Amino acid sequence: MADFSAASEDPNFVCLVCHPDQSSFDEWGTEPPVEDFITGFRDARHAQLRLYTNKQIAALRQTGEDSGLEPEWIAKLDERSQQVSTVVLQYCIRKSTWIQSLADAEQEFQVPGRADISAARDEIWWGWRVGFADAFWLFNGVDGGDVDMILLFTRPEFLDAEGVLHVDVPRGIPWGDIQDTSTVTGSERATRC
Repeated sequence: MADFSAASEDPNFVCLVCHPDQSSFDEWGTEPPVEDFITGFRDARHAQLRLYTNKQIAALRQTGEDSGLEPEWIAKLDERSQQVSTVVLQYCIRKSTWIQSLADAEQEFQVPGRADISAARDEIWWGWRVGFADAFWLFNGVDGGDVDMILLFTRPEFLDAEGVLHVDVPRGIPWGDIQDTSTVTGSERATRC
């Protein structure tokens, strides 16, 4: 957790949940130092983490307690996290909302990138492995379900050979700091070479 927080100057937005029996949660970002712990989620699948999170949020709402748990975001630190300074971020949007957002943007239906689609729950869950320092940029760019940002951050050319998303290029495209080469025509590309 300390490595995660130290890697970026951006706000810490991850609420650490150590064990399924945990009953209280930080309201916004768990601040280090965090004592060593043995996780109760070691072999938990993504779907199990989502179910756990939604159950905890429902229970907290019943008691009126606030927490940093969000139904549309999950961050998972795993064995690779410590080795290569990454976190797995998952973001959820209602499938029906995504369909409508694409229609509003006059785009055909698609679910780009790495995603789990649950027709029964009307959900699409995207997942990214991202460097600690890049996590806030992904969160900030995708949160809210903007079609253009999701389409941008799910493009495979921004993944390295290990499947880690590098946000430096996609983060600069919307502001015009970096030219989006996928929208450049062949003649423009030839002119630049």
